[in-house]
Amino acid sequence: MPAVPLKRGSSSQRPKESRERARSKCVVVGVGNPLMKDDGIGIAVARALRRLSVGRNAVVMERQALDVSILDLAEGASKLIIVDAVKYGRPPGSVIKFRAGERRAPILRAPLSHEQDLGDILALARKVGVRLPPIVVVGVEPADCTSGEGLSELAAKALPRAVREVEGEVIGRASRGRGRAA
Repeated sequence: MPAVPLKRGSSSQRPKESRERARSKCVVVGVGNPLMKDDGIGIAVARALRRLSVGRNAVVMERQALDVSILDLAEGASKLIIVDAVKYGRPPGSVIKFRAGERRAPILRAPLSHEQDLGDILALARKVGVRLPPIVVVGVEPADCTSGEGLSELAAKALPRAVREVEGEVIGRASRGRGRAA
């Protein structure tokens, strides 16, 4: 009898222990470039979460760009939370949270040119049949994405709110608002 190749991402490819660990964890991905002022907000949130020991309930990662590798990070997770600077047309420093894939959800478009936007990545996942966990985006409206280190005053003030929103998602205190200001 010929061997049947396993489908990519098949649960038979991973040891049982790592499958169960991944299922019980949220994956939080802070996206951005900390050398471009407010574009680094996602990275700043990820670093703050690590200091708060969210690690018991989540795997916290940093990425400079949003690309299709996010699909591998999300595989087997209970939830994927993406944190980034998001131009949504709100006042700078506003924190917004939405569930990706909702009919009225905004597409994640970072203020700088990340590799791909979230809408493209989700469309690709659907096209190739990748099963994804629920995806939540926590974004901060940037005030300044020019070269330089450190967040603007408005983004720095938004940092604790963004961290609380992600913490709430990780431990299940999520509100159900669509495209709502957090």
